[in-house]
Amino acid sequence: MSNMKQEILKLLKNDRFVSGQEMADRLEVSRTAVWKNINALKSEGYSIESVTSKGYHLTEHPRYISPTALELLVAQSGLFSHMEYLQTTGSTQVEALQKLEHHGGAYIVVAEEQTSGRGRFNREWSSPKNRGLYLSIVLRPNIPISEIIRFNLFISLAISKSIDQAFSMESGIKWPNDIYINNRKVSGFLTEVVSESSVINAIICGIGINIFEDESVGAIPNATSIEREMDGNSHMDLDGFMETLITNIERYYNRFINEPFSAIREEWKARAIVFNKELRITEAGESYMAKALDIDDDGFLEVLDQSGEIRKVISADIEL
Repeated sequence: MSNMKQEILKLLKNDRFVSGQEMADRLEVSRTAVWKNINALKSEGYSIESVTSKGYHLTEHPRYISPTALELLVAQSGLFSHMEYLQTTGSTQVEALQKLEHHGGAYIVVAEEQTSGRGRFNREWSSPKNRGLYLSIVLRPNIPISEIIRFNLFISLAISKSIDQAFSMESGIKWPNDIYINNRKVSGFLTEVVSESSVINAIICGIGINIFEDESVGAIPNATSIEREMDGNSHMDLDGFMETLITNIERYYNRFINEPFSAIREEWKARAIVFNKELRITEAGESYMAKALDIDDDGFLEVLDQSGEIRKVISADIEL
């Protein structure tokens, strides 16, 4: 991906006609070079109209994640230093882990399709081509491994708020790693770490979001997609969504590094969908029914089981 494509995309996103000559002059290239890069953007799915004497105008964004737009977001990011865009991979988590030795700092791995996508407890995550967002972010916080519970709570807020802001929805969080809309799961994330002496060297957080309707996702009980839940008049701008998501990830990661969970506890609780409901909780091989009462300042879920005992849940599978 060339920097020229990124610069042309920035010019086109000003929501006005831009002449080929103006772009050529501003970028100090030939009009032929501009034309070639316009065609390259079209091949990524951008609809760009050309009108004589007026120039070029961006009329529609791609219906899948644009590598050029992502590269531009990473170039402007204060956190991420690198982005890898793949058409097909087994798992972005595996790809991200394999690249740890080759990239310092924080980076992103994105794929149009995963053939072996997975979630928590090694469950399959359906990842059909260009139907969802499949990415892994790598962060290097250098913190105690016990802090990973708190990380999940901050990142769940970032994802939930991004969906709501970009698509005018009201999503909720199912502790600890799922995002729901109208009682159906639209997103989940898997957090894995590389650690030494109980200190985290790297967090690899794989995020899957069902964007468009697909038969494989529709066949999964209680699963949904952004497209299914959208207002019919809403506009699907995936470039805008990616900008919102990366901005919120950066914001809430910075808060995670600098603030306790208590700083976002009420905000998180306002989005939680588990409280005062009968839940099936499975942890350490034991399964029991309980009602979620609260979440403490360490991020542990407090539940009341059927025997009347209050338990603290640290890591578990929860069914609504």
